[in-house]
Amino acid sequence: MLHVLNGDATFRVFQQACLPGDVLVWRDILVEGPAAPPAVRAPYLAERLGIDAQEYVAGWQEEAAALEGSADHDEVVFWFERDLFCAVNLWFLLDWSAARDGAAPPLSLVFPDEVPGVGDFRGLGTLEPERLPELFARRAHVSDAARALGRRLWSAWASPDPRGLEPLLAVETSALPFVGAAVRCHLARFSSVERSVNEVEEAMLSALADEPLPFSPLWRRVSCDPRVRAHGMGDVQFAAHLRELAAGPGALVALEGDAGAFASWRLALTALGRDVLARRRDWLALHPLHRWLGGVHLHPEGPAWRWDAAHGRLVGGAR
Repeated sequence: MLHVLNGDATFRVFQQACLPGDVLVWRDILVEGPAAPPAVRAPYLAERLGIDAQEYVAGWQEEAAALEGSADHDEVVFWFERDLFCAVNLWFLLDWSAARDGAAPPLSLVFPDEVPGVGDFRGLGTLEPERLPELFARRAHVSDAARALGRRLWSAWASPDPRGLEPLLAVETSALPFVGAAVRCHLARFSSVERSVNEVEEAMLSALADEPLPFSPLWRRVSCDPRVRAHGMGDVQFAAHLRELAAGPGALVALEGDAGAFASWRLALTALGRDVLARRRDWLALHPLHRWLGGVHLHPEGPAWRWDAAHGRLVGGAR
């Protein structure tokens, strides 16, 4: 049996849980960067998140080799949570499994009902070790239909045309829970038609509307925002958003502190930030994006997609 865990925090708890089987810690951050091979993703992730590109590629190769070796196991158990970060990784793994045409071993899924940050649940890595055998006993078999849905989700996620995800907003299935909510989270990462920033950036600006804040209090406040919780965002991703909001002549946020140490930062809204938050200015007219969202590359000469939350659809598209 092979357990595929959603990160090192879960692994630390898992080590104390006395469950049988081998372990693969899946550390990729597929929710960030292009849906592309690791050598293509690495330079973008290095620039945006500050990770070491060579270490990223080496880690990917090690994880991929362990995944290919899962054919030697009689079962693979995926341990993931109901947030966008985990969902995209799960879609990729289901796509990998479906592509094996029956050669992959049987799959099971541990997928707690709770969304991290809602109620008392803070993620698999925060549970007492005694809880994991109970979750393992209740693991769900991953059906062929769930694998096929995972493949469809990954294909739509990796497409340069994001409209293929729109029909999946309405998917509700016990075979693979949290699909519609995860798709909505992703599409809401496109800039809003109303405020020209996405929902995470809007939450950041709103949290700074009353007063400047150091990084840690701002991170705690925004990560508790209902618009942000289901993204499953880490502080490194959060810092990357702030760097972009504070960059160039179109900065919405003023950033003080050591640029390389986000724990030292103190953030405040600029006058333009207040205007964008109040819908008086269009940020994208002043700050063209250079960003990957799955298979979509947002750049000045590229597609101008925006998210229309009121109607649950993307508008814009090719220039």
